[in-house]
Amino acid sequence: MDAFLRLTKNKMAVVGAIFIVFLVIIAIFAPYIAPKDYSEGNFIDNYAKPGDDYLLGADFMGRDVLSRLIYGTRISLSVGFLGAFIAFILGVTYGIISGFYGGQVDEIMMRIVDIFYAFPTLLLIILLMVLFKSNIFQVAINNIFIQTIIKIDDAWGGLFFIMIGISVTSWVGMARIARGLTLSAKEKEYIQAAIATGNNTFRVIFRHILPNIIGPCIVTVTLSIPGFIGTEAFLSFIGLGVNPPTPSWGIMISEGYKAMQSYPHLALYPGMILALTMLSFNFLGDGLRDALDPRMR
Repeated sequence: MDAFLRLTKNKMAVVGAIFIVFLVIIAIFAPYIAPKDYSEGNFIDNYAKPGDDYLLGADFMGRDVLSRLIYGTRISLSVGFLGAFIAFILGVTYGIISGFYGGQVDEIMMRIVDIFYAFPTLLLIILLMVLFKSNIFQVAINNIFIQTIIKIDDAWGGLFFIMIGISVTSWVGMARIARGLTLSAKEKEYIQAAIATGNNTFRVIFRHILPNIIGPCIVTVTLSIPGFIGTEAFLSFIGLGVNPPTPSWGIMISEGYKAMQSYPHLALYPGMILALTMLSFNFLGDGLRDALDPRMR
């Protein structure tokens, strides 16, 4: 409760949280809010300027920009929240196990983390996306499991493979943070007392260690959400993101910048929304860091 009160006193964090809630509502009720179908265009209205029929104008295929922005919110928030959830669950679990058991277990687990750190994250994700979206992968492999995954990705508009690419590396930083916090926490007197009194490992971890390290982990994963959103936008910008006509802010920027001189609004609107979204998560993360910092109490 004290942490929540401290959070509400941070005006920028509150503004960021309100904007994020606003985006979540838009994403949930997109079919009811969007004035037109995001995929259907009218070539007669291509590059239509903002007006009554198209509030924010139309793109090169005559598709409503506002409707595509609204549906693009679903893609960005899905990548951000799902990426954060996967990073949090995998990273915290991995880090706690490594830090709690220590010794040879910790050594082996951290070397695995070092291997993942050796690869440039964005380059690794790009290579995975190239593999997933290549015709060789989708045609040559007749495995039923692989074909099922491809069908799921098609149903998700290309989002599933993006999540796989982000999930491969997103948990690594969280694992290191959780490990360091666990190593520090398990040396505390109350943890040593809990172990000495016969509490099993499961109880010690979930009853004593996890509640004391979850605050910094939440802050870290919140601050990582803009990175996930930015990664998806970049992949979509270079053509390795969601499958057209599924709208993404990155795709809209990629399509809009080609006509920047005559129709700057086509790239300006998705760029502004993308920047505001990433700033909002950064403001909220900074606010959470201050609110959950025990030194602020």
